[in-house]
Amino acid sequence: MSVSKEFRLVVVGPPVVGKSALTIRLTQSEFANEYDPTIEDSYKHYCKINGIDSSLDILDTAGQEEYSSMRDLYMKTGEGFLLVFSLNEYHTFEEITTFYNQIMRVKGEQVSFVPMILVGNKSDLVDERQVSQEEAINFAKRIGCAYIETSAKTGQNVTEAFHNVVKIIIAGSVTGSGVIGTSYPDPREEQKLLNSKRQAEEQAAQGGQLNGGSTHGAANGGQGKPTSKQNNNSGPESKESGGCCVIM
Repeated sequence: MSVSKEFRLVVVGPPVVGKSALTIRLTQSEFANEYDPTIEDSYKHYCKINGIDSSLDILDTAGQEEYSSMRDLYMKTGEGFLLVFSLNEYHTFEEITTFYNQIMRVKGEQVSFVPMILVGNKSDLVDERQVSQEEAINFAKRIGCAYIETSAKTGQNVTEAFHNVVKIIIAGSVTGSGVIGTSYPDPREEQKLLNSKRQAEEQAAQGGQLNGGSTHGAANGGQGKPTSKQNNNSGPESKESGGCCVIM
């Protein structure tokens, strides 16, 4: 039995934007219609991401300002973050800056890159929308994170939002991580980048096999005598590395 790799995700954002509804939709496949203010709830979700058996340890945090000091503790241990706002309430979009600054204050001293995704929730409320996609994308670009629009009610892009954070953690960057369903970066461009990476790695692997074969032949032909080919090829071959993310 394979052991799942654990990823610790933290969901942050203002009150009543649907943080708990998103988490419950992912973990229990149902929509939590009633609002119950959260102080701290922890959830587990098992899945396969990039071919890796994964265990998502998801912490749903309080949005109220009085719990700000508690969030510092959560953020210290979190590996990836979902910054959630409501598309039909502009002030929640403005408040995301506070949560982003807090994350960078807590995590910035520990790591150079913090995996994050900006989540515009309640995309099903089309007629009530107050935050444009363009404005949200521009903000995501400024803070260096991905952007996705979700609906906890319909389930649109909910799984993708959580899985994308893990993909960004694995890749160590937003671009080239293989995110799907996002408004930014463009998933089509992401697929092109992944295809290019795979082709480059396949070519490198084939080149390594050819070099290894010619070196082996030289060694046999020379009856064990050392040659310059053997010495030149042994170093680079030993340093060759692989590893490609496969979108599931």
